[in-house]
Amino acid sequence: MKKACFFIAVLMTSFTGIANSNEPPVSIEISEKTPVSVSIIATHNGEPVQGALVKIVSNRIVIGAGTTDAQGKADMKIEKYNSQVVIIEVYHRLYKTKKSKNVVLSAGAVFTYPLKSKSETVAEIATETEEKEAKRNEQIKKTNESQEEYEKRMEEAKKKQEELKTETAAIVKKAEDEKKALDEKKKEAEEAKLKAEEARKNMEEQERANAERIDKEKTAREEEVKKREATEKKRLKEIEAAALIEVNDNAAKKEAERVQKEQKKELEAAEKAAKEEEVRLKKEKKSAEEAEKAAKEEAKAQEKAQKAEEEAKKQAEKARKEQEKAMKEQEKAAKLADKEKKKAEKEAAAAAALQSKLDKLDDDQKKIDDTRSGLEKEQKNLDKKFKKGKKLEKLKESQIKLDERHAKLDEKQKKLDAKRKKLMKN
Repeated sequence: MKKACFFIAVLMTSFTGIANSNEPPVSIEISEKTPVSVSIIATHNGEPVQGALVKIVSNRIVIGAGTTDAQGKADMKIEKYNSQVVIIEVYHRLYKTKKSKNVVLSAGAVFTYPLKSKSETVAEIATETEEKEAKRNEQIKKTNESQEEYEKRMEEAKKKQEELKTETAAIVKKAEDEKKALDEKKKEAEEAKLKAEEARKNMEEQERANAERIDKEKTAREEEVKKREATEKKRLKEIEAAALIEVNDNAAKKEAERVQKEQKKELEAAEKAAKEEEVRLKKEKKSAEEAEKAAKEEAKAQEKAQKAEEEAKKQAEKARKEQEKAMKEQEKAAKLADKEKKKAEKEAAAAAALQSKLDKLDDDQKKIDDTRSGLEKEQKNLDKKFKKGKKLEKLKESQIKLDERHAKLDEKQKKLDAKRKKLMKN
């Protein structure tokens, strides 16, 4: 019956991983080379595990083997036991292998092994892989969005730069036109100023010449009047003297009155000419004042034009600074986008490297699975031979070798799982 249980256990079991568990040795005094019976119990989350293969190994030789029943228990009897330390191994294809080293058996001893489901480890790795992949996809998505935002920002910055260039060109052109108009006005104002200054100088010169002429004419008229008065006095004296020689007195008076009237007319004419000259000088003075006023207004217009030119220069400088600011912002955005692009490329390269490593692990996993499938086929052939009951010792040796190959494959599986878990944590 025990052999049948052993055959069934071998038929139902595949080995996928090994987990070491050091149990403290139990020292029990046993007589040399005496039989000993022990019980092995396999559980998972408190529930019994049926069909688990249990082996007791001493010096790399299987001295006992069995399969757990519906209660998760395997009862085994070792016919010849000499108190040596042994290794207890519990295998099940759905759970991680449990192994206890340096165990000393005692009669009726019960060893309980809680098994951990292999699917939990796979699920953990799969979950971590999915989380890593989701995170990487999110980063790639963000990178793509960042690239789109960068392109959008670049288009907007380019458009704004073009607008600023257009506005700056318009402002510069306007400033140049205003400067040109200002220069023309300035030139006109200078010409008007020169004309006004020349007119003022001419007016002053004319006034001075007129004043000198009037003074000369006035002096000459006064001298002439004095001469005429002197002449008239002399003539009156002569007339008076002539009266002594019986000259007609009435004729002399008439002549004197006539001369005096002519002198009066000449004096009035001179005064009238003086007044007319004064009116003319006033008109010239007024014209000069108006020219001076026009020159002052032109100077004000020139000052206003200068202020407009300065304002235009300020506006052009402001536009230039805004354009420089926009270009700096564009350069900053370009650098940031380039940084984000390099980061995305780096992450993409890391993702590609990770995927390459995962692909290699998948290839290694396929090799292990293929090897495992081959071992299971060999196990089936061995089980058929065991059923025939011939050459059992040789078959036991083949079973041990097959178990050792399973164990080595389990070690490979364990290392592969560790590599995968380590890779996904990075």
